[in-house]
Amino acid sequence: MSSWFWLVIAVGTVVIAGGLADFILLGRPGYAPVPLVMDATPTLFIPGHLGTRYSFGHMLWRMQRRYGLSKDVVAIVAPDGRVRLRGRLNLNHHAAVQVLFNDKTVRPAAQLRGLNHVITALQAQQAFSQLNLIGHSMGGVTAVLYLLSKPAVPVANLVTIAAPMNDLEVAQRSPILNWSLTRQGPEHTAPIYQQFQRTIDNLPSELRWLNIAGDLMLGGRHDGEVAINSSFAVRYLVKDRIKDYTEVVIRGPRAAHSLLHENRLVDHDIVEYLWQQQRDF
Repeated sequence: MSSWFWLVIAVGTVVIAGGLADFILLGRPGYAPVPLVMDATPTLFIPGHLGTRYSFGHMLWRMQRRYGLSKDVVAIVAPDGRVRLRGRLNLNHHAAVQVLFNDKTVRPAAQLRGLNHVITALQAQQAFSQLNLIGHSMGGVTAVLYLLSKPAVPVANLVTIAAPMNDLEVAQRSPILNWSLTRQGPEHTAPIYQQFQRTIDNLPSELRWLNIAGDLMLGGRHDGEVAINSSFAVRYLVKDRIKDYTEVVIRGPRAAHSLLHENRLVDHDIVEYLWQQQRDF
């Protein structure tokens, strides 16, 4: 056989091995040394509909390398709500928990129940009085449902990324809804937004909220799946109710819905907002 054949075989083997190693490592806690920083507030990362270890895996890896975040725990939620923890929570640094759901089609209500089970399991490892939540897409909706549920462990900081806050369907792909935002609020409201309205008095006044949306710059002001107007419709609900509410729009091809958690600008904005850290690119 020609040398080209063996070269192709060798390259293919390396690619497959690299992909397999990446898959395995993204589902495990991170063990790289991180700076000693007393931080009693763990940060939980919640994926969206059909989310996998890739949803936040590479972001967590980058944040560990560049900003000293430590992925202490991977929390895996079974369809019946049981939780398995890989790793152990340590509050001697900026601790992160990657939440994964075995049922990738889980909807917000079930995701919320799973999130509560994860928090209970983490409290059994290490007590903490508050937490941060970072949610992508439907995971952002679940995070809002959690903080409006009068939870035993309140949310200090919330980051939502491309969250469909005013969409008719938040757990599957559907036509992009781009209802206008008027001075009084969105021109139409979806059931999930109406649910937020009914429970908005439960919003903790000390909450800080970073709301990130994407714009592909192709017209329509959306990330390919969720409109900016949907993500930012919640501004009318939180105005003058919380400590801080900040909106950020990421623009360009890397602002696509499933690429926002792979965008280093998003990494930077999150780290700066949560821990007031800055690093030049």
